Amino acid sequence: MFFPPSFFDIMVHLVVHLVREIRLCASVYMRWVYPVERYIKILKGYVNNQCRLEVSIIERYISEESIEFCSEYLSKAKSIDVPEKCWHSRRLISKSSKCVHVISKSKEDVLQAHLYILNDTDEVLPYLDTHKDIFKYKNHRQSGKWVLIEHNKTFMSWFKQQIMNDPSSSETLTWLANSLKFDVLCCSGYEVNDYLFYTKSEDDRSTMPNSEVTLEAESMQFSTVKDQNLVVGSMPYYGIIVQISEVNYTKFTVPVFKCKWVDNKIGVKVDESGMTLVDFRKIGYHDEPFIMAHQTSQVFYIQDPTSKHWFVVLHGKKQHNDPEDTNNDICEIESLTRTTMNKEYEDVADVVHATRNDHDEGIYICTCM
Repeated sequence: MFFPPSFFDIMVHLVVHLVREIRLCASVYMRWVYPVERYIKILKGYVNNQCRLEVSIIERYISEESIEFCSEYLSKAKSIDVPEKCWHSRRLISKSSKCVHVISKSKEDVLQAHLYILNDTDEVLPYLDTHKDIFKYKNHRQSGKWVLIEHNKTFMSWFKQQIMNDPSSSETLTWLANSLKFDVLCCSGYEVNDYLFYTKSEDDRSTMPNSEVTLEAESMQFSTVKDQNLVVGSMPYYGIIVQISEVNYTKFTVPVFKCKWVDNKIGVKVDESGMTLVDFRKIGYHDEPFIMAHQTSQVFYIQDPTSKHWFVVLHGKKQHNDPEDTNNDICEIESLTRTTMNKEYEDVADVVHATRNDHDEGIYICTCM
């Protein structure tokens, strides 16, 4: 209404449709053509004879295909141009990677991590259920919230006593119950689940963020602080790694991440476009900061242009693609943490027009003498 039709050239016209395209197709990096353009550059590098471009590309391409086939056919042969310490060769390995040192942590921190490990070990689950049932039976007049708090306070000592009195307990349970050490191995980087994780302090010195994580977990939830009724629910949690350590049980160690978690009630929201946003001013779950390393997934937080306190959640990408995994198609990867797309954006026709029909502007003809 304010600009003539000549203003809407091809560049301006594309900008008109950007917002709608993002709503329909998600983030741009999932559908850009940079990978194709990079591969075209590789093909151009195959050219040796400028008079026979296609022949040069085909010959070089066939040669590389033949070499790769021979490398795969000979199982004991080393692949050409593939480093020995590639991600594919160590996809099942979990290990610390940076600034490894042993420190004596506070008893409170170690016991918090120990309790979390016990709660997430399959062999310990029957003991957890038994201890809860005992508390419920002895304190049937108390609320579920009170029973849960007292259960967490007394379970470790009760579990240790049960294992000591049971000679048939497995070796794993015996070490978990009796061999906890307060000297733990700490590091600033850890490789697990095909991801590379850093602590926040190490992340500040790096060019790529690797300290931002998420966890999908079932937990006991309360609607308010005074609510006494427990509700079991599953939800994603978002946080930042502040410390990486390995809890020592003499025979084995268990890697855990200590994180700052955003409070889901007041620090997480979903906007009208279906994107999840988090606010790191709203930190919660101070009594449950630990998580086992193998349970984490990597995410990235991108600052919302409309607010400096809110960050959009983007899912991370693993360091390698397993050739035996058939679900590696990039089109299958969901880039944004989104809810179901609004129906109005699925079937709506493109009604944005860059032409004016409120008047007949006419054609101007310039004649030069």
